Amino acid sequence: MKTLLAALAFLFSLSSFGQGYPGKPVRIIVPYSPGGSTDILARALGAKLGERWKQSVIVENRIGASGMIGAEYVARAPADGYTLMMASPAEIALNQNLFSKMTYSPEKDFAPVTLVAIMPLVVATNPQLPASTMRELVELAKAKPGALGFASPGTGSSQHLTGELLNVMAGIHLVHVPYKGAGQSIPDVISGQVPLGVYGLFTIMQHVKSGRMRVLAVTTPKRAAAAPEIPTLAESGFPGFDTSLWFGLVAPAATPKDVIAKLNEDAVRSLRLPDMVERIDSQGAEVIASTPAEFGAFIAAETAKYAKVIKQANVRLD
Repeated sequence: MKTLLAALAFLFSLSSFGQGYPGKPVRIIVPYSPGGSTDILARALGAKLGERWKQSVIVENRIGASGMIGAEYVARAPADGYTLMMASPAEIALNQNLFSKMTYSPEKDFAPVTLVAIMPLVVATNPQLPASTMRELVELAKAKPGALGFASPGTGSSQHLTGELLNVMAGIHLVHVPYKGAGQSIPDVISGQVPLGVYGLFTIMQHVKSGRMRVLAVTTPKRAAAAPEIPTLAESGFPGFDTSLWFGLVAPAATPKDVIAKLNEDAVRSLRLPDMVERIDSQGAEVIASTPAEFGAFIAAETAKYAKVIKQANVRLD
């Protein structure tokens, strides 16, 4: 009887835990530098949550090791809903397949809250490259195996793996040319030193509009709302092609379910506000605002997809 009463008392306290949440400032950890897309989205969502909660939401940048420093910090934080992370593919779906040793487990150490937004990637070229469509690019690459390089912001990035997936699906050999960030590669693609690259849509739109770069396709299953004139890779002869940059809110794994539910409800409401939709759209991304279960299934699918690509391309970072 005492055991039963104790169990009921515990369940009652657990179910009521989220009712007073948040009772103090909440931190959103960004595992990258200020000013990037992950940081911008975390600060935009944090500001809206702060207004809704009448409570401070602090965005804190903990950078390094392909996002793993910030991710480990959140994984080891108290599971009370007061330390969250704005996650992206690297620390949740990619790194576990790129590194032989990790200090946290993406599957075991995090609880999904919501998939915030998806940003299409694009295949972009120097305008002088004699290929104005993906079909023409593939024909050119097949005619000159190993002669064309593609730029990415780093080995193991979503952009790099997108290029490797294109190699596999098209049966071509584009040579990976890694840079330390997208910004460093753009001048080389514009000048023609590297003929093409894979980028986040928003990253290069100003150069596309000025005519200094040409976009051949977006990597998501449907066309980007910010640039509906650009065809998808699926439309260009590669059915099922689907890669992107995505951003999602996660918490430490043992965070009470009612706190996760409240976080999801308030985050989703905030993300669907017209000014938030407009702001995220201005970043070249699309608001998703999923349930925790939907985000969890999405993470599992992304992890499996990239594990296959990484194995096929034999990519390692240690």
